[in-house]
Amino acid sequence: MNASPKTNDHNRVEHGKRWIEFIGFWLLGLCNNFGYVVMLSAAHDILKQEEDTNSTEPMPHNTTNRFDCNRLSTGAILLADILPALVIKLTAPFFMHRIIYNFRFILIVIFAASSLIIVGTSKVIALSLFGVVCASISSGFGEITILQLTSFYSKHTVSAWSSGTGAAGLLGALSYAGLTSLLKLNPRTAILILLFIPVLQVISYIMVGASQAVARHRHYQQISEHITVDVDIDSNVDEKIISVNETLKGFKSRLKLVKPLIKYMIPLTIVYFAEYLINQGLQFDLLINYFIKYSVFYQLGVFASRSSVALIRIHRLWILPIIQLINMGIFFACVYRTAHIPSIWLVFGLVIFEGLIGGGAYVNTFYKISIEIPEPDREFSIGVASISDSVGISFAGLLAIPLHNAICQ
Repeated sequence: MNASPKTNDHNRVEHGKRWIEFIGFWLLGLCNNFGYVVMLSAAHDILKQEEDTNSTEPMPHNTTNRFDCNRLSTGAILLADILPALVIKLTAPFFMHRIIYNFRFILIVIFAASSLIIVGTSKVIALSLFGVVCASISSGFGEITILQLTSFYSKHTVSAWSSGTGAAGLLGALSYAGLTSLLKLNPRTAILILLFIPVLQVISYIMVGASQAVARHRHYQQISEHITVDVDIDSNVDEKIISVNETLKGFKSRLKLVKPLIKYMIPLTIVYFAEYLINQGLQFDLLINYFIKYSVFYQLGVFASRSSVALIRIHRLWILPIIQLINMGIFFACVYRTAHIPSIWLVFGLVIFEGLIGGGAYVNTFYKISIEIPEPDREFSIGVASISDSVGISFAGLLAIPLHNAICQ
């Protein structure tokens, strides 16, 4: 029996709507991580401007290796770029459901634009680091907001978001490298040119029909508050005590949802720890002349794996941190034992593989949460799990600073 014309029209409309949502979430992922990637790509230049301004003596260069060391490790940029996001992700799941999505997004865009303006106009390292902090706030707040937003859409929006964040890494590194290396623009000008990204971010938010999600979110809030309130309206109990009890009930019920997420969070944390320790602890000290190519190959691996969940799904997440730790061990051995890597193509191969593992861990973790966690708990669970990568990156940044100093000495 043939479908009616109305049914066919409805299917076409739904198909078109899904594609618009997919593209919108892909662009949201791209825009959200773009500034973060640019800040890490520009880390060497941000630190270099301080050294060129204040240093009268160049750092002695070791003729037995090819290390190029800043006085301050790029791990400092990494910490400024991730610690604010970590604080947001640790606390936001417990209060963020009270903030409407439109207001959240306004803050995300303001911080994104501010970070580019501050870093692009600053001439002192302290102000530049503050700009990096603004990028971190935008990225961290944006990640938890958009990931939670996907809980109101089909599971494929998680794949779209993840693919977009992977593309941000590749396009962010390429755009900054192209503007500074090919067009010979200074780093500040290159960063200011990228101010079109927050504008694209707003357009993408409108594309996904976020107002519908806001309406669903308000409905979710009303149901959630109705369920957690268990008060006899005829009682004479003080209203303030009631309010405190309701808050405690809500907090305790949310804490109970965290335990089942540990199996998703620990593997992702370890993967990102190893990945960023390689990138920020070893990357700038090892074969610095190949840094641009290094970044591109790494981001290519991340983009490929974050876009692959529709084709390849990894169910045993614990395998990924083991592989990434082995990868880190190979890099670490090359730096400390030989002070060089025998072949640059071996580096590129390891870097692509590193990116594949990191991107695969990210997209498969959130995809599994989106299909395995019950729908009523999904929004909160995704928000909590999003701290995993930030925790791993923060530990990597803390360890990268003494590791950098040990390598340079």
